[in-house]
Parts: sequence; structure tokens; C-alpha cells
Amino acid sequence: MMSLALLLCPFAFTMGAFAFSGALVPMAASLGVTVGEAAALQSGFAIACAICGPVLAKLTSSLPRKPLLLTVLMLMTVLNGLSAMVSGYGALMASRVLVGGVGALAFPLATAIASAGATEDGRPAAVAKVYAGIPLAMIVGIPVGSVLGNTIGWQSCFAATGIVSAMAFALVLVSVPSKIPLQQHSAGSREPVGASIVAHLGIMLIASTALFTLVGLLGPIIRALTGFSGPGIAVLQVIAGLSSLAGIRLGVKYAMGQNRSLLAVLFLVLAVSLAVVVPSLGLQHAGSIGLGTIFVSVVLGPVAQFAIGATVQARLATLTGSSATFVFALNASMVYFGQGLGIALGAAALDLSGIASAPAIGTAIALTGCLFAVWLGHFTKNNFQTARG
Repeated sequence: MMSLALLLCPFAFTMGAFAFSGALVPMAASLGVTVGEAAALQSGFAIACAICGPVLAKLTSSLPRKPLLLTVLMLMTVLNGLSAMVSGYGALMASRVLVGGVGALAFPLATAIASAGATEDGRPAAVAKVYAGIPLAMIVGIPVGSVLGNTIGWQSCFAATGIVSAMAFALVLVSVPSKIPLQQHSAGSREPVGASIVAHLGIMLIASTALFTLVGLLGPIIRALTGFSGPGIAVLQVIAGLSSLAGIRLGVKYAMGQNRSLLAVLFLVLAVSLAVVVPSLGLQHAGSIGLGTIFVSVVLGPVAQFAIGATVQARLATLTGSSATFVFALNASMVYFGQGLGIALGAAALDLSGIASAPAIGTAIALTGCLFAVWLGHFTKNNFQTARG
């Protein structure tokens, strides 16, 4: 039950970030803005999370974990309800920024609680169980938002997220122990963010930025390639979520191995997943060709990105001690800053150069990540053997 409760924390947060991503076209029409401006609501949420996460983690580091997590979930419930009630674009942007900022602790707190309760060998699996809340949100929460947003209205996306946040609050209240053990740290952990940690945080930033040049515009891209609306978009989002789960399993399996080329290979797969849709979007190949390319993209992209994420999370769990909450908050910050940056770049590309330029930019970023991963593999070849032994 505790694992489910902690998993629901990133589930609710991720659902809130992107539940309306499949309804951007009707949402933009309702609000009287462009599709790019509607997509920027996701960017505002993600960047607020990126900025507030590490700051809040530092400011609240001495507070008990469970009451703090409950407070965060309660505020997420209230603020998502507020988002469902506002009518103007400016007020909606403000409410999404508030949810992103306040909810920034949900994922790192849940991860730190899970990691603290596990043995050293069991930490990668414990962390992966919490991390699985993100792809599960892609499998269930975000597709539900797409259907609701296209049939009932975009406000229902946020109302549903508020309900899920309330469910997470209730489960954490009854299943998470009040006393959470702190991970012990060595004498050198007063300087927890060393070069290896910073490098892995950079990996997360690059991977998230690359993928979300496409994911932030997934609804419009699917419409352009297939003509699908709500239910069709939701089906492809479910496939993307299932691919994400496969990516997490892959990352956990090989995270602590000695394969130095793993991250570089995953970045190459990510680049392919983005590049494959560019010709079809540029030539406006709607129909079977478009469906085939977007299918390949939603299978390969999430596998690669979430395998990268699970690998980084597992390695950070080994590299950190009592500073785990802060480092996990930094990692979540990189994830969400990358998402916000990727969405912003994709939306700007859409408005300036057309929809094909969004995944084209993502491809270039992913290839940059591949080069960085090659360097990181050489830099850290002995680090994890030392950390574990």
C-alpha cells in the first residue's frame, strides 16, 4: 500500500502537468489563443517546478517528511480545483505556475521516503517503483485527460487531476509511517553535489528537453499526421506510457552495470524517435504513413527517455546520503526544466517555422546528449565501483 501511495504522488503531479496536452486545439479555441500559447501552459508549470523544487527542498529539509508530503498533496488538490474554475488565459497560467511550484516537492519527497526505507541493494528498485508513477500517468491519467478535454471541456482535465491528488493524500495519510529513517552519509557528504552528480543531472536536462519538443505538442502532431482527435490521441498516449514502463525496466536492469555506452545508445534511439516524424510532418503525409511514423516515435522515444531517467535515478540513489531529498529535487528540477524548455522551444518553432521544426530541434538536442553521454561514460568508469564497494 505504501508503494502505491508514493507512486500516486508523481502520477498526480505528471497528470496535472500534461492532462490537457491532447486537447490543446479545442482548448486554444476556447481561450482565444494560439496552440503554441496553450502549450505554454505546460511550460509555465514545468519551469515553476524546476525553479521551486530545489529551493523548497532546502528550506524544508528539517521538516518531517510525511506531514510535508501531505501538505503538498493538499495544496495540489486545491490548486488543481482552482484551475478547473478559472476562465481566462492569464488566470489559468497563474494557477498552473502555482501548482507547478508548490507541487515540485511531490516527486522528490516520495522518492526520498522510498529510498530511505530500502536497503542499499534495494534502492534502485524502490526508486523505480516511485518513478513508475510518471509513465503510469502517461498510460492512464493523460489519456483520460485527452478524452475528457475533447468531450466535456478542458476544465475537466484539471478537475480529474484534483481528484487524483486527493486520492494520493488519503493513501499517504494511512499507509506511510510517521517516522521516516534518514539515510546515513559519509564525512564528505557536506558537499553532496559533486561532478558525477552534476553530470547526471545534465543528462536528465538534455533528455527531457529533447523529448518534450515533441511531447508538448503531441496532440497537434498526432492530428497533423493521422487526423485523430480525442480517443485516437488517447490510444497513442497509452502506447507511449507503456513504452515508458518498458524504458524504466530497461534502465533499472542495466543502471549499475559496467556498460559505459548505455546512455549514449539510448540518446541515439531518442534521436531516431524524433527524426522519424520530421519528413512526414514537413511533407504533410497524413494517413497510413503518418500513423506509422508517429507509432514508431511514441514507442521508441519514451523507452529511451525513461530508460535514461531510471538509470540516472538509480545512480543518484547510490551517490547520495542524507542529502537525498535535495539531490532528488535537483533531478526533478532538471526533468521539469527540460520539459518546460523543450515545450517552449517546440511551441516557438511551431509558431515561427511550422510543426516539423519542433521534433527537428529535438533531434539535434538528442544528438548533443549522445556526445555528452560518451564523455560521461569515460568520466565515471570507476566511480560506481568505488561507490558500491
